[in-house]
Amino acid sequence: MERKKIIELKGIHKEYNGTVVIEDLNLYIHENEFITLVGPSGCGKTTTLRMIGGFETPDCGQVILDGITINHLPPYQRPINTVFQKYALFPHLNVFDNIAFGLRNFSRTMSDLKNQVGLKYEKERMECVLRLQDKKLAPSDKVAVKQRLKEIKKEIKADVLKAKEQLIAQKMQETEEKYRPILAKLDEQIDIEWEKDEEVKQAKNRIKEIEQIIDEQVEKGISKSKAAKPYEEELKQLKKVAVWEELIRLEKEKKQMLKDKAMELHSAKSLMLSKKQIRQRVLEALKLVKLEGFEDRKIDSLSGGQQQRVAIARAIVNRPRILLLDEPLSALDLKLRQEMQYELKEMQRSIGITFVFVTHDQEEALTMSDTIVVMNQGKIQQIGTPMDIYNEPKNRFVANFIGESNIIRGVYLENKKVKFMNQEFECVDENFEVNEACDVVIRPEDWDVVPVEKAKLVGVVTDIVFKGVHFEICADIEQMEFVIHDYEMVQVGEKIGLNVDPYEIHLMKVNETI
Repeated sequence: MERKKIIELKGIHKEYNGTVVIEDLNLYIHENEFITLVGPSGCGKTTTLRMIGGFETPDCGQVILDGITINHLPPYQRPINTVFQKYALFPHLNVFDNIAFGLRNFSRTMSDLKNQVGLKYEKERMECVLRLQDKKLAPSDKVAVKQRLKEIKKEIKADVLKAKEQLIAQKMQETEEKYRPILAKLDEQIDIEWEKDEEVKQAKNRIKEIEQIIDEQVEKGISKSKAAKPYEEELKQLKKVAVWEELIRLEKEKKQMLKDKAMELHSAKSLMLSKKQIRQRVLEALKLVKLEGFEDRKIDSLSGGQQQRVAIARAIVNRPRILLLDEPLSALDLKLRQEMQYELKEMQRSIGITFVFVTHDQEEALTMSDTIVVMNQGKIQQIGTPMDIYNEPKNRFVANFIGESNIIRGVYLENKKVKFMNQEFECVDENFEVNEACDVVIRPEDWDVVPVEKAKLVGVVTDIVFKGVHFEICADIEQMEFVIHDYEMVQVGEKIGLNVDPYEIHLMKVNETI
């Protein structure tokens, strides 16, 4: 089943003061996907994120959401929320009010309605815009096209107003239908309680009888507590009936339900949420980020990790279709960052919205993503799954940036054979011509350390570092440095023998980019 594209970036170009930061970028993002933009500082990943969010406008190209070009839409009109690197929480508000802020001040329903109406006119609107860019267009035709654009704007406004009225009527009807059975049930229960009038009278008379018996016992010199002891349970039950405890509770509940209904009807008219609905949403968001019970806490009393969770809760509480995350874990310590990586991924799965994540941390990208976009100097170098990016890098930049790599110039022979370092090796790649130059990529963990007499390559150990689960060994082979990961200790100056299996050898086209 083909996944639906939610965001498309077409021919995006962006410059700052004459410096190109994004050059002819084309990218599409699927619904419910966790996609990560990764690359070194200054590669254009954050600028790309900001253009999706509406904080930057491309100089050329289109940002398309559900088939509509949204270059002109401000951030608050897009079904997109952003978690910033520094969280941007309000220090004067508590946790609850920080999360509820967007729900109280913005109607996502109204924004979505405008987008849906605009979609009907988008094709014609874009055709008009493109015609105006035609230098050969006659002046009279240009006037007609501009006039049509004005008419489209008016038609969209009228359609939005009509759709808004229909939606308000629908929501008010839904509210009436929601509360009708609840109130009917309460009325039925209240009527039953009122029918217990005779039972109440009998209870009161029996209470008087018991009190009289107790008073007579007290007059005979028995203590009141001792005299009342045999009647304690009966009096407890009689008093419940006599004061109509259940009736009072039911009438109180009905009064609250009528109040809630009135608030929801009032909110429906503005397409906003009622106070009760806002509270429910905030508590749901807090539960999702594992901060239940923190709603009254002050922001400055929270740890960095807790503040980050509040920022995420605020971003997801109004249920955006897309969540942008601009290096949100960079300020956390290593252990907490690793914990949050797994939690963010699990959260994305559970709420089912599209996450667009920006990081310069390769391990973070490999851990969390469905799809990774590797960027450098404003261009996309490779798009693929974490396994594709790691095991099948397209060029030297990707191979070096995502993990560590040994890259050696080689020559493709024939019959799945490659020659490098004056030795022939079997491989699995086939898309090369005979005697074509290629770049050979071997990851440090893919080398097999073997006895020197059985090795195809022999080097001298120049450095060794213990990495916890393995040793990182640097070895000199024919004046070229190789990096090897192995579990066995070796000594600097010692000879080391290396072999590599065919499926661990990856070949790249020389200087290939995409």
